[in-house]
Amino acid sequence: MEFAYVLEKSLSFEEAESRFRDAIESVGLKVVGEVMPSEKIKKGLRIDIPPYKILLICHAKYMYDMLQMNYNIAALVPCHGIVYEKDGKVYVGVDFATQKVAPAGEEFVKMLEDAEKKLKEAVDKV
Repeated sequence: MEFAYVLEKSLSFEEAESRFRDAIESVGLKVVGEVMPSEKIKKGLRIDIPPYKILLICHAKYMYDMLQMNYNIAALVPCHGIVYEKDGKVYVGVDFATQKVAPAGEEFVKMLEDAEKKLKEAVDKV
């Protein structure tokens, strides 16, 4: 089962990240945080891996509506975008938002169908 939509990009890591952030904004979503696992691995394990970044993506209205339905939904959101380098190639992707919230029920899945389309559109725009 696929759990992410990921495409290879002919860009540097930095350019891919910059374009991805712009694309996320262009589809009406926001990057609300980020994590750089490659830095955490280097610091904690002293192992170098190529750049890998996770972008936390959200839309205030989706979040508000979901919180009204179930206050514990934060355990399943926000959506994640990824930018990473592997074997000299750069990739950009997003998780499937609808699959991620499926355990919470069909009403959440329906609510995030539009967000998932926007996330894939952002990946395509990079």
